Amino acid sequence: MIKKVVLGLVVLLLVTGLGLFVWARSVLSTDTVRNALAAQMSTALGQPVTVESVSATIYPRVTVQLKGVAIGKDGAIKVNALDVGTDFRALLSRRIEAAALHIDGATLNLPLPPLAFGSADAAAAPESSAPVTLGSVDEVVLSNIQIVSRGRTLTGDIDIVPHGLNALTIRRIALVADGARIDGSGEITDLAGPVGTLDLKAGALDLDQLMAFATDFSEGSGVATTGTAVPAGGATPSTAPSTADLKVTLAADRATMGGVAIDHVTGSAHLKGEAVTVDPLAFNLFGGTYAGTLAATLGITPSFGWKAALKNVDVAALTAYAGSPGLVTGRMSADIDLVGNGIDAATAMKTARGTARLTVVNGTVKNLALVRSAVAATSLNPQAVISAAQGQPIDEPFTEMGGALSIAAGTASTPDLHFISKDIRLDAGGALKLDGSGVTLQGIVQLSEELSKQANPAIVRALQDNGQITLPATVRGTAQKYQIEIDTTALARRALTNEAKTQATDAVKRGLGGLLRR
Repeated sequence: MIKKVVLGLVVLLLVTGLGLFVWARSVLSTDTVRNALAAQMSTALGQPVTVESVSATIYPRVTVQLKGVAIGKDGAIKVNALDVGTDFRALLSRRIEAAALHIDGATLNLPLPPLAFGSADAAAAPESSAPVTLGSVDEVVLSNIQIVSRGRTLTGDIDIVPHGLNALTIRRIALVADGARIDGSGEITDLAGPVGTLDLKAGALDLDQLMAFATDFSEGSGVATTGTAVPAGGATPSTAPSTADLKVTLAADRATMGGVAIDHVTGSAHLKGEAVTVDPLAFNLFGGTYAGTLAATLGITPSFGWKAALKNVDVAALTAYAGSPGLVTGRMSADIDLVGNGIDAATAMKTARGTARLTVVNGTVKNLALVRSAVAATSLNPQAVISAAQGQPIDEPFTEMGGALSIAAGTASTPDLHFISKDIRLDAGGALKLDGSGVTLQGIVQLSEELSKQANPAIVRALQDNGQITLPATVRGTAQKYQIEIDTTALARRALTNEAKTQATDAVKRGLGGLLRR
């Protein structure tokens, strides 16, 4: 008896399920339903929507399956498959309520078309004669999505919970680009902005790519006002200026920025309209640390403002990255305050303007040979000067080098550059190209007491100060190929004058001594 009851229940369930399946297909798998859903989505999004086909299943819940969904006049948003799971009781009234949207294989081409978000009631209550009405949505899961921007592609999954048509909670973001994974969550309070907060974490990240995506996202984030109708023929409505207001916290184990490898990245970014502010931004760079802020205005002609403090940076690694290995070595600390146009490093270098103060300690300058030039000049031997200028390159060690810089048009000018070593000190002003293609500095060199003693005896005797020779000096040329000019003319003239005076005094003393002996 029990077996018969169980068998009867199984048959009843199968018949009921089959009936539900046939009923669901008869109600939902029609062109009328397909066109009605496309029209309702178009009204909700403010963009034309097309759907290639529609079908239905009943397991694990009653689900409408849409295939080949395209949003926007040029299909900027394409969805391979959109499953809309719904409550069965609501479906009896031909309504889709408490829906779970599962999107598989979507492609979003940035910048996105402007979307006009209407009220929930407007989207949910179209004409009463509609064969099925799209009502509330409780969950949206996007799988295998692609976000495409200027040849770059982000792929991954997003899990969100809508709050009406204009807000949502992002429960999970998992995106991959060039092997780098980004995970996150967030809260969007106004999709029309968008306005909200995001928390992102990554093992590895390309900050330049992220900035490019932000630019495209900002360009495409303008929306039509609530209730704006899509013009006839599906033309895109005029867009307002970007109303984006997103705050993003970011942490990455490692990243690249301008082609530079950095690690332990932390930052807080704010995208407001077309302006991005990253404050603070901190990471490790070339064995040292970076702490600063970055402000950028996105759009057709991006601009930036950059303030930073660098400490203990390996200058040898920095110059090697810049394509001039060994140009300068040592450890650098710097304070930077620059503005300019362009986000990429090459453009930024050409347009940057502002100030910087830097100090490098315990390093070398490649091929400077400052001491050799000073020794040759103070020997008062013309052949020694020629030999010094034509000799083999010599790297110049220093204990400290630095100064204040004014930067504009790819050139840094300084009034107070100093170069200090055990044997010599240079204090100079002038200008140098940031790419190393030109150097012009004028100032004075001061030799140490020990080095001063090696000068021509006439110069040593001519000293009237603390026993250290001080001479005018000029440094010209290009990075790694310097021309050192040390002016000994005035000192030589002084030495000769003093020598003549000394000899005259000695002669007078000898003459007076002879007269006294008589």
